[in-house]
Amino acid sequence: MRLFPPPAEKASATIREKSRFLGPRRVGDPTMYRTARDLLSEELEIVDAAALDAAIRADQAQMLADGRSVLVFNAANAAIVAGVFHEFYSRAQIAVWLLAFVLLVAARLIHAGRFRADAASPEEVDRFLTLWTLGSTLTGGLWGAASSLLWLTPDTSYHAFVVFAAGGMAAGAVITNSAYLPAMFGFIVVDVLPAIVALFAWRQPTAMAMGALLAAFTAVLIILGLRANGWLISVSRRRLVQEALSAALHQRNALLHAVSTVATELATAAPSAAAIPDLLESVGGAIEADRILVFESGSAPTAPPALLHFWRRSESPIAPDAIFFEADEARGAFLSAPLLAALTERRPMTAATRTLESGPAKSFLEQAGVRSVLFAPIVVDGAAWGWIEVEDCRAERRWTAAEIDALRILGDLIAGSVARRRYIDRLRDANEVVERSPTLLFRLRMDSRRPRLVYVSHNIALFGYDPWELTDPASSLADCVHPDDLDKVGASLARAAADGSRGGMVEFRFRRRDGGYRWLDARYAARERPGRSQLIEGVALDVTERKEIADQIAILAQTDALTGLANRRSFLDALRRAFANAEAGGERFSLLYIDVDHFKEVNDRLGHASGDALLEALAARLKGHCRAGDVVARLGGDEFAILQSNSRDAASASVMAAKICALSAEPYALPGGDLRATVSVGVALFASALEGPDAMLARADRALYRAKENGRNQYRIYSETAPADRFST
Repeated sequence: MRLFPPPAEKASATIREKSRFLGPRRVGDPTMYRTARDLLSEELEIVDAAALDAAIRADQAQMLADGRSVLVFNAANAAIVAGVFHEFYSRAQIAVWLLAFVLLVAARLIHAGRFRADAASPEEVDRFLTLWTLGSTLTGGLWGAASSLLWLTPDTSYHAFVVFAAGGMAAGAVITNSAYLPAMFGFIVVDVLPAIVALFAWRQPTAMAMGALLAAFTAVLIILGLRANGWLISVSRRRLVQEALSAALHQRNALLHAVSTVATELATAAPSAAAIPDLLESVGGAIEADRILVFESGSAPTAPPALLHFWRRSESPIAPDAIFFEADEARGAFLSAPLLAALTERRPMTAATRTLESGPAKSFLEQAGVRSVLFAPIVVDGAAWGWIEVEDCRAERRWTAAEIDALRILGDLIAGSVARRRYIDRLRDANEVVERSPTLLFRLRMDSRRPRLVYVSHNIALFGYDPWELTDPASSLADCVHPDDLDKVGASLARAAADGSRGGMVEFRFRRRDGGYRWLDARYAARERPGRSQLIEGVALDVTERKEIADQIAILAQTDALTGLANRRSFLDALRRAFANAEAGGERFSLLYIDVDHFKEVNDRLGHASGDALLEALAARLKGHCRAGDVVARLGGDEFAILQSNSRDAASASVMAAKICALSAEPYALPGGDLRATVSVGVALFASALEGPDAMLARADRALYRAKENGRNQYRIYSETAPADRFST
């Protein structure tokens, strides 16, 4: 069962490839490492700084390799310079210099031609950069050796030739090596410095002027190289971060879908053992793991765990049943101190096999081919029942918060399923076991006036009651059911009574003695008693945690994480409903498309944290100034939208748009100080001639573009008439 659509699969594979570059931070280009640290805070830790540093170094290496063709011009220029040397050096000396040059250029061309960053490890990337820097320095040194001509003749024409050659080669070094500063400086220093020293050594005004000119030209080249390096690193960083964020978004959606699927399957019925691997595959595919295993802890602290369920990717190198638990030593390998501590404290734990201390656990993971592992405890009835283990056999990885949360929820769902199965098993055991279980047993008598509890198991004490309080003839079941659920419960019981043994089920909120409510899943059947009142007997299970998880999943799917407003999908659903209602003769409405003016400048000047704070503050203002029937949403980035209900004409939409422009222009109190920002608004009115909601959204977008085009901080209402008929602030 695959949950990733093809684009998400590709995005996830891209970030997985980038995440291979893990390891300690290395000394390198300061610009690169400064932006990596900034990125760690700006992107909410979605991108690991060390991984980004290594990926940027790989991009630098690939850029150097791709620019290797410039080396050919070095060889050509060397031949020209060798022709000038013949007046001052012997043929043997010129041949040695030229041969060394050609061999060095050829070696560098071959070395660069064999390099591919996408298939190289971090160590191979570092080795390539080191060798490239060495080769660049040696090449510059050969050009520096050419400057020896300056010591042999005071002829300024030869001096000018050497200055021109040294400066030209320095410019070529900036073009070729600006992606990696050590290589650029390695070439320039040994290329230009000997010529400058030689020119000043003559102490002639002309020679010294040429030396100063060469030094100034070199300084300009260095400045240009530094700027080019900063730009290249910035472009590389943005691309890598965009890929990482895109993959993280796809993975989050896949995780939500997978967890929803598992929650539905585990909540509706106790799945069979054969169905569990399919449920594990839902999560494993979203996390891009190689194996997921479910263990049950031993009954005693020293007892080995039991492997209950497992799923593995078809490409996984080793099947779990081929190696797991073949010996007692292997069984006990996982019960090392860190895992025992995590299980005891009921918290997830991550580990990289390479970083573990030598011992049975590390040996066992190495034998299983595991490089990274994530554990999440399964807690049933407040005790550590076992754990879920997710393994990556292809690369070390930094497990994201979304992956850890998904595994924790999966553990909770499995715990709920285990608890439910345990409760049902206990019901089949002796009455003593049943009475102490969290599953409530109850019996209702269907009187003519109202259903009345005639029996409830003693574990009703979990809700603060004694059984006799609820079975007293003077008590009423309605007093313990949430008022909003009374009709639903009554109708379900009536159907069960009418259907006889077919029974029924209902979920409702049950009031505790302290006034709080818990969700119960009640399942029951009617028992016929000829000539007597009908009885309904059943069980009730507390499913509050499962309901809360389902509510959390529903909220995540419908709301924007930053602002708490409706997200794009939720807004489009509301737009389609409003459009269909208006087409059917219902109330008309307007669509306001809002964009923050110059928002990129806020991010660039104040940082992403201030940009996010601005979006949150603007969202609060929009929400606070809209009516209860309006829908306010964040569509993405700095774009918002409002569905204005009961808006029949342009006048009412104009009032709303003008109000938005005015309230948005008021100062914002942000952590970094007060900030003024404005918005542009595009408005589209419902019209029966529209083809559909998408057409209406497109009109609002065109109106927004017109507002931006005319100077921002204003609104425009889309009109099919001439531009002069359009409204504006």
